[in-house]
Amino acid sequence: MAHSVSTADKVLDVLLLFDESQAELAADEISELIDTPRSTTYRYIRTLRDKDFLEKTDAGTFRLGPRLLELGRIAHRKLAISHIALPVMEEIAQETRETVLLTRFFDRHAVCVERIEGPQSVRITFEHGQIQPLHAGASSKILLAHLDENKWDEHLVLPLEAFTEKTTTDLHALREHLHRIRRQGYCISEGEVDEGARAVAVPILDARDQIVAGLSTAGPTFRMDDATAERHIKLLRSGAAAICQELVRGHL
Repeated sequence: MAHSVSTADKVLDVLLLFDESQAELAADEISELIDTPRSTTYRYIRTLRDKDFLEKTDAGTFRLGPRLLELGRIAHRKLAISHIALPVMEEIAQETRETVLLTRFFDRHAVCVERIEGPQSVRITFEHGQIQPLHAGASSKILLAHLDENKWDEHLVLPLEAFTEKTTTDLHALREHLHRIRRQGYCISEGEVDEGARAVAVPILDARDQIVAGLSTAGPTFRMDDATAERHIKLLRSGAAAICQELVRGHL
C-alpha cells in the first residue's frame, strides 16, 4: 500500500511540473525534476499517456493532454453554473419566501450544489453538499426523469429506499411517474423524503436539451398549496430559462 501511495504521489508530481513557464518538458528533464531514475520516470509518463493526461509533441517533449482539458472543462462548468444560478436563486427565494435548491448528478445520486434559504423557516434534510438517491423528492427525480430512459436503471440504487410512507419504491410506478414528469416538464413531490414538506422542481437544460441541473423550491405543505405550487413552477421555469441562456452564451 505504501508503495502504491508513493507511486501515485510521483505520478501527480509529474503533472504538477507543468505550468505557463514550462508547458513542455523532455523525459530527462522530468526525471531530474522529480528526482527519479529515468526508467521509472518513463513508466510514469507511459501511464499518463495511456490515460491521455500527457501527450508527446513532434519535438519529442511532453505536454498536458486532452483528458486534463476535459476535466478542466467539467470543473469550470460546475463552477460556472453555480455562479450563474445563484443570483437567479436569490430572486426566486425573495419572491417565494421559500428555500431554493440547485441539484446535479453525482455517482447515481443527486447532490445539492447550492441552497438559498428563504426568509421563512423550513425543515428539509437536503443540505448543501448532501447527496440523495434519485428516486425520491422533486429535486432528485427531475434529474432522473430528463435522462435517456435507457439509463434510468443504471442510475437507480436498488432496492429503492423508503424514506417515508410516500416514497415510491415500486419500479413500475416510478417509471410511470418519471414519464409524467418528463411530459409536463416539472415535478411536484410531497413528503417523499421529509414528512410535511412539499417541493417543486424544473430542469435546467443545455443547448442540446441535455439535463444539466435541477432547480427547485421547498417548503412546508401548509404554505405550498396547489396555487402556490403553480406560481413556483412559473418562477422556476423563468429562472431555469435565464440560466440556460447564460450557459448557451458561454458555450458550456
